[in-house]
Parts: sequence; C-alpha cells; structure tokens
Amino acid sequence: SRHYITKKMDKTHFIICSCSSIIKIKRLDRIIKSLRLIEIPNVKWIHFGDGPLIEGMKTLAEKELKHISFEFRGNCSNSTILDFYAENFVDIFINLSSSEGIPVSIMEAISSGIPVIATNVGGTKEIINKKNGYLINKDLECSNISLILTEHFNKTHEEIIEMRKNAREYWFKNYNASKNYKRFIHFLNENL
Repeated sequence: SRHYITKKMDKTHFIICSCSSIIKIKRLDRIIKSLRLIEIPNVKWIHFGDGPLIEGMKTLAEKELKHISFEFRGNCSNSTILDFYAENFVDIFINLSSSEGIPVSIMEAISSGIPVIATNVGGTKEIINKKNGYLINKDLECSNISLILTEHFNKTHEEIIEMRKNAREYWFKNYNASKNYKRFIHFLNENL
C-alpha cells in the first residue's frame, strides 16, 4: 500500500495542492486570490482537475501569481493523485468550494497525511478539525485565508508532523475500517 511522507524532502518548495472540477462552485478564483496575497517564498500550487473555466483560471493565475509557480494538471485518475501525494511532501491541501457533498478530494488528502484548509460546507466538518487542518467559514476573506497559509508555513517541524499524523490517523480510524473502506472505494468509483 502507499506510504505517506513525514519527512520534507523538497525543502525548497512549499507545495499547495487542490483537486476539483474547474467550475464556479469550486471557486478556484478564491484560491488564486488567496495565494496572490501570501508572502511565503517558493510556493508551488498544483491543481488536479479540469472543467469549462480552465482557460479563464489559467489566465487569472498568470496575471495574479507572479511570485508563485503553478501547474494545472488536468484530469487525473484517483490513483495518479494518490501516487503524487505519496511521492511528494504536499504541505497543505486547499478546498474553497461553496458547496460540497462527500468531499472525496479531502479524504484523499488526509489519507495521505496532508493537512487541509477547507470551507465548512457539506460533509467537510465531519473530516476536518483543528488537529488535522483548518475548517473555515465559506465567506472568509481571501486575506484571512492567506494568513492561515502563512501560519501553517511558520509552524515548527514537530507541529507539522503532529498534524500530518492526526490527518492520517483520522482517516484510518474513520474511513479505513473495512466497511468504511468499501464505502470510500465506492465514492472514488462514483467520482471517477
């Protein structure tokens, strides 16, 4: 099975991932506006997913994110995404969706030990808490979101490892029991 990374190997980058269709409710524009405001060095943002607004979002990112490298990876299978998480130390996962059902992308992140910053919509509050991430009001200002990202960046190595362990353990306890695991796989298949 996939291992998850506790050791930050790529010390040069602060890697932020997001994963969703590129449609209005996913509010990628808010992710871009929040990233624009952070003053962390060497930020790399990677988005998995595609959708009708992709060209507009690429244009917006090119315009706004002068000091941040970013990649739009397009549609990727769940296993490709999980492999990426297993092979790279992703510092934080971000989801600023205005509505959410079962947040599969968030489950994938915590299953990989990645702390999550996400809006308190749909089922997200059942997964994200202070120990494994940052549950935020869906109308929170982008400037406040950038502050949370900076706060995370400034945490000590010990605090980070603790959060990553909590994320992984939460997933393990709640979604990895065999019946839940089957449910998780079912969600993944529904969402492929």
